Amino acid sequence: MSANLTQSGISQHVAHLEADLGVSLFIRVGRKVSLTEAGKKLKEFSELYLDGIDNLFEKMGKMSNELTGDVSYAMPASCLMTPHFSKLLDARKDFSRVHLKVQICHSEEVVEKLIKGEIDFGFITKLIQHKDIEQLEFAQEEYVLVGSDKKMIQNIEIKKISDLSFISYPGMDYLFETWYSDHRQSKAKIDFNEMRISGQVNDLKAAITMVQHGVGLGIFPKHCVQEYLLDRTLFSHKADTGNSKSYPIYLVKLKGVKPLARIEKVIEEFLRMKRSQYNINR
Repeated sequence: MSANLTQSGISQHVAHLEADLGVSLFIRVGRKVSLTEAGKKLKEFSELYLDGIDNLFEKMGKMSNELTGDVSYAMPASCLMTPHFSKLLDARKDFSRVHLKVQICHSEEVVEKLIKGEIDFGFITKLIQHKDIEQLEFAQEEYVLVGSDKKMIQNIEIKKISDLSFISYPGMDYLFETWYSDHRQSKAKIDFNEMRISGQVNDLKAAITMVQHGVGLGIFPKHCVQEYLLDRTLFSHKADTGNSKSYPIYLVKLKGVKPLARIEKVIEEFLRMKRSQYNINR
């Protein structure tokens, strides 16, 4: 158990606390335990108190020019494949005692984790509106349709795209529907769930590998497959070789919340990259 306490020891501490406060903190029904209103108030106070302690230690650390502690953020796998993550690691020498905790998940999960307080900030590849978060456009990326057969991929007729087989991976539905809306030649819409799926995997790099081996076609952010387009193990649809539309990557954080200095430092490093206007598709 945490803090070297047994389960019975924790129960005794809770009982003493309830006796001292004169209120019940938990509602116990069988094995299910939930907080009472008093318990919720105590939880809120405890979180504010711990944040205050964290702030105090951080201010003391700043006095010695040292930032310490964890910074946790999450992003889709495609964001990890941009140059920004490597650039952050290069900049980390200026705050080497900050521990980066990075989670890979799709955009909806990033927002969910942010709202639950499981991460300090995050990146998303689709705009998700929520009253408690703010989105800052961070970078732009292009989406391309790719395959391993040059002749076939470059001569695809968009109106016949439902006859083709695709690789499915987390987030592919959004990329497909976005890409298709830009390239379709009629008002007809196609739901990705209605497409032929010849392979399914929960990892972006594995999906790219499956496309390279001819299992099916895929739509990816261009920067994720750029090296394979250059070495000609993948080829893009002819409509993607011109001036394709770009879509934003957003940095998201809680609205109206002042981040701790170490979190602010990491966010500022990312924003500095944004100001440099680095093109991730080069």
